[in-house]
Amino acid sequence: MVNELLYSFPVLACFDGGETGDTGDGGDDTGDTGDTGDNNMGGESLETRLKQAEDNAKYARDEADRKGAEARQVAADAAQAKERAFSQEDVNKFLAEDRRRHQEKLSKLENSYKVILDDKTLATEQREKLENELRDLQASNRTKAQQIEFDRKQEQKKFEQEISGFKTSAIKWEHMYKDSVIQRSLQDAAIAAEAFSPSQIVGLLRPVTEMRAATDEEGNELDDQMVPKVDFPDIDETTGERIVTLCTPQEAVQRMKQLPKIHGNLFRANVVSGIGSGAATGGVASGEGRIDVTKLTPEQYRKMRKENPEALGLRR
Repeated sequence: MVNELLYSFPVLACFDGGETGDTGDGGDDTGDTGDTGDNNMGGESLETRLKQAEDNAKYARDEADRKGAEARQVAADAAQAKERAFSQEDVNKFLAEDRRRHQEKLSKLENSYKVILDDKTLATEQREKLENELRDLQASNRTKAQQIEFDRKQEQKKFEQEISGFKTSAIKWEHMYKDSVIQRSLQDAAIAAEAFSPSQIVGLLRPVTEMRAATDEEGNELDDQMVPKVDFPDIDETTGERIVTLCTPQEAVQRMKQLPKIHGNLFRANVVSGIGSGAATGGVASGEGRIDVTKLTPEQYRKMRKENPEALGLRR
């Protein structure tokens, strides 16, 4: 290659004047020799240009080798980087494995908290502290979606507990209100009937008294109206059999007064006055009437005179 470059340079031969021995121009041999020396010094010699061409060729060769080496190094680095590169699947596997190990550690720690909390001798302050730490640990172990679902369930649980509390409170106050109305109605009826002990009347009738829908004269239930009603253990006047009569507290107490053999000792009007005062109805038949007839209606008086004249101080 170098030889080709050398051979490709043009070479020009120049001759100044005639032959050496020619003196026709008035010059001598010494003068001709001096002119030749001046031509050689006026331009680069062939050796110099050959040397320059050789240096240029060597530089070009070295530069080509250097760039080739750089290209090979770049290719090698690219191949090595490609070998070291991970695919998305590899990254997902690494993350899944790391998450699994982290999950195992948190699960073991959570179980440790639960074992400690199972200790019945644990102090209250320590238990509250551990419970708070356990909740924080569980929260840190949840993903964003899991935390949202957890918060939703907590809110739902809280709402259900509040609704349950409201229902329990409503039932409690409803029971208290109904019991108060019943107690008051029975007590008022007992006082109006001149009972010796109104509380005794209340104790007898309270178990069979409930709040029920009010009815009109035709027996139709009225909306949004509740009144106390007594399932009174009565006696059929015709057959003498025991029956249950649905009535108001006032009607129930009045019916008790009409059954002196059963409830006669509960009311003042059924007690004998004078000698033997304090004896209950159904005792001896002598003496004045055991019932204050002024407080009886004509129908009650006729009925009492027919069924129990002794209570009126009469003989059968």
